[in-house]
Amino acid sequence: MLTQEKIFKFFSFGLDEKTDPLIQTRILITNIFSFFGILFIMMFAILAFFNKEYWLGWGLLGTTVLAILNMIYMVRTLRVQHSIPFLLGLMTALLLFLLITGGTDATGYLWALTFPIISLILLGNKRGSISSLIFLMLTGCVLFGDFNFVRVDYDRIFSLRYVFTYFGIHLLIYFFEYLRFRNVMKLDKALEEATFETRSRDEFISRLSHQLRTSLNNITLVSNLVSKTKLDQQQQDLIDTILASSNNLVEAVNNIVKVSNIDIRSVKESILPFDLGRAIENILHLFPPSEYKNIDINLHHDPTITNQVQGDPIRIKQMFLNLVENIIKHSRTDKKLRIQIHIINNRETDDRLQLKFLINACFVTGEECTLPVPVEQMDLSIPQRIAEILGGELFTEVNDVQTEFMFKLDFIKSDTRIRKGVAAYQFDRDALTPERKVELNDASILLVEDNIINQKIITLSLEKQVKNIDIANNGKEALDKFGTSNYDLILMDIQMPVMDGFLATKKIREIETSTNSFTPIIAITANAMSGDREACLAAGMDDYISKPFQVDILVGKMKSLLVKSTTA
Repeated sequence: MLTQEKIFKFFSFGLDEKTDPLIQTRILITNIFSFFGILFIMMFAILAFFNKEYWLGWGLLGTTVLAILNMIYMVRTLRVQHSIPFLLGLMTALLLFLLITGGTDATGYLWALTFPIISLILLGNKRGSISSLIFLMLTGCVLFGDFNFVRVDYDRIFSLRYVFTYFGIHLLIYFFEYLRFRNVMKLDKALEEATFETRSRDEFISRLSHQLRTSLNNITLVSNLVSKTKLDQQQQDLIDTILASSNNLVEAVNNIVKVSNIDIRSVKESILPFDLGRAIENILHLFPPSEYKNIDINLHHDPTITNQVQGDPIRIKQMFLNLVENIIKHSRTDKKLRIQIHIINNRETDDRLQLKFLINACFVTGEECTLPVPVEQMDLSIPQRIAEILGGELFTEVNDVQTEFMFKLDFIKSDTRIRKGVAAYQFDRDALTPERKVELNDASILLVEDNIINQKIITLSLEKQVKNIDIANNGKEALDKFGTSNYDLILMDIQMPVMDGFLATKKIREIETSTNSFTPIIAITANAMSGDREACLAAGMDDYISKPFQVDILVGKMKSLLVKSTTA
């Protein structure tokens, strides 16, 4: 059974899904009119040949060829503004010809009554009305003029009935299109208002969350510092009460932000050349075997991909990070989990690539997949939206032994070649080994934070556990200090004046690319919206902690990163 989607794909004739929706709609409607018009014209051409009216048959076949060429031109060039007038001009000539000659069995006038329908739908009410009225004037000349070349005798009564019928059809379609356009405008306005309200709500929740978390973080950290001093029993009870109340407030804030999801489309797109395989490999480094036991992750890169691609590496990283985390999160069993990621060169031209991405996940017995990973509880909304933004679509298929996630993306090839020996690599988590270990009490830390109170509280919390803490008030100051000093780890706030944490991290990673060095970065943010963690990690940060946080948790993250590799 044909569905609307299948009909759309058929009449769009392989039109790129990235095409503007308005142009897509106009091309679709034009193709539908052209398609059925061609079928009827060919049918009457056959009848004309059967009735030995060869001049009419050849005229209809010529019109068919021109209509087909016009459809091909429109789909390939997307120049609707040229194709629609050409189609209407072709129809005008054909319908006048049928009216003059009578067509088959002197019924050519019936076809002329379809002109106002097609012109108003294709051109809109204003331009369509002008076109329709011009055609009515031309047909009026044929009907009421006493011309020798008109082969059918149209009497006055018939001609008046034709004009009234034509005008009635015109008014009917005109008001139908007017009401449709008015309803569409109302829907667009309602959608715009709803989008604005949703964005305003999300911004309000984000600001509220930021303010609450900042204050709660200060209360929690100060209470922890006070609790470590010499207190009597009554004072200790009061501090414990404050901490318990703070924890309850934290849970309340977490419940508030759960109702709002970050709009991924609002994130600024970054188009630049990058090594796709290397970008995904960097994401997989976030799942070391020391922390993720019984999990085997492998990346298989197509060796025929020899050039970097132009695209948005942050969104690509965010998508894979969210997919892998979803798989691991919903596979918490004692069974061994295997995740196989394949990058396949699906189609290649001189300047473009279409890549197919396959992520297979299964539970393993021995070396064989035996059970698929459950997808019922997975929240795939973020990777689905990212896939749509990038021009693809995420498909999920579950069979007896494994779960497969698949999507295709189109890229422009970059002139930059992938380094020799990198194109055909396979990522192996077991090969990850730390190359230099830094103890926390020997570490030099850079704290990037614009709030003075937060600076003091975090410094008081960490100063006895690290060797040195330097402070930068924004991302620009952080870059200046990073360029003149060596740091073992960076604590990076996200929302700051002058330069935010995302841009500062990007600049630091660019510097490290040229110096062959690496410094772990932990994002410390008062936001905890859905997608924030993925956005931070995809931007190049190594871990994420939201305010308010316990110092012990932050220290644990710092220790974990300090023993990892410090070389790029």
